[in-house]
Formats: sequence, structure tokens, C-alpha cells
Amino acid sequence: MINKKQIQLFFIISIVLNIVFLWYGSIKILKMYSQHKSEQKIIAKIDSVTFFLNRNEVFSKLPDDSNEVIMLGNSLTHNFEWHEIFKNVNIKSRGINSDITKGVLIRLDDVIKNKPKKIFLEIGVNDLIKGFPVDTVFYNYQKIIQAINQKSPETKIYIQNLFPTSRMIDNTNKPVIDSIYILNKKLEDFSKLKKLTYIDLFSTFLTDNKLNPNYDCGDNLHLSGAGYLAWCNLIKEYINE
Repeated sequence: MINKKQIQLFFIISIVLNIVFLWYGSIKILKMYSQHKSEQKIIAKIDSVTFFLNRNEVFSKLPDDSNEVIMLGNSLTHNFEWHEIFKNVNIKSRGINSDITKGVLIRLDDVIKNKPKKIFLEIGVNDLIKGFPVDTVFYNYQKIIQAINQKSPETKIYIQNLFPTSRMIDNTNKPVIDSIYILNKKLEDFSKLKKLTYIDLFSTFLTDNKLNPNYDCGDNLHLSGAGYLAWCNLIKEYINE
């Protein structure tokens, strides 16, 4: 006959075993989820690199001429038909989705090999979102400007500052806009020092310390059609001068 103490013991053992199985199952699920997230990040990184290489190769095959107006940057530049809005076939988009300042440095020789007339540069927000220090991004900016001045001294450079965004720096709760304020100020001071044309996009697009919803495509980073038209209004005098 099973006595009361044995029943209590079996009951305790059952509870312990259930707890162990639940703990083990939770660990397995968390491990699988973590592995899945890591794989997704790797895939996203591979896709981003592949896109960069493919688009950059396409750029290298396109015809160049010395009367070009180059729009140079990341997806913000890539996602618009500049030559159509300005009715100017000499305007060439050299934007690549997810690009950073280092990426622009890597592909800069192809951009300037035929001595373009103008370069409109807007880059850096992806660097800051990824957590690169402001000083690193600014250093890359200086290298970009230096390379253009050395290899294509007649090219006129237009520095367009970074747009506002409410995004956070990856894996932190720090708003990236704090870094944008600092970088934009450095770019403004540097432009004055080097006698470059500095175009303030940030102020026009800023509302409540974020990208104006009227100009936001919905992801707090990229522009709507109205946003691009507002951008064009800010630079049209420089495009046409």
C-alpha cells in the first residue's frame, strides 16, 4: 500500500520534473530564437553587401562625362528620379541603399574619374544608426572631400546635412538625432572653413525633434513624395546655377 508520505514524495518529484522540463524547453526555444535572429542578421548583411557590389558595378559601366551633376549618398538619394524632376539628363543618381561614409569612400574613384561638374553629398545617417561615433563619420567626410579636391579639383561640392529621424542607435535606447545635431554642426563649420556650399535640409524637415510626418514615408527615416519635392526646392538654385 502507498502511504501518504510516498504520495507527497511522488507529487514533489513530479513538480520538480515538470519545472526541469519547462526550464529545458524554454532554454531550447530561446536558443533557437537567438540562432534564427543571428541568421536573419547575417542574411540581411549579405543581401546588403551584394546589393552594394551589384549597384556599384552597374555605376562603373554607365557612361560618364565632365558635365555631370552627381547626387551621392544612400537610399535617401537612391529612391528618387532626380533627372526627371529637374529635367536634366546630366543629373546622375549615385545613391546606394544602406550605404555609409566608408562605402562612399570605397566607390569614390568611379564617381569622380571623369571630373563631374557638381557633387551633392548626403550621407551618414546609416553610420550613426549602426553606432559609429560622430568623429569617425566626420573623419570619413573629410576624407571624401579631400579625395574629390585632389582628384577632381574643378568639381563643386555641395554638403547637404543629415535629415532628422526619431530612430534609435542600434541595440541602445539612445536617439540618433542627438548625434545628428553634433555631426551637422561639424559639417557646417567644416564647410565654412573649406568654402564649400552647405545646404541645411535638417531645419526644414524637423518637427518635434523628428522627421516631419508630412515628409515621412512612414518609417521615420525615408521621405515621402512631398518630402522629395521639399528637398528639391531647397537645392534647385544650386542645381541650376
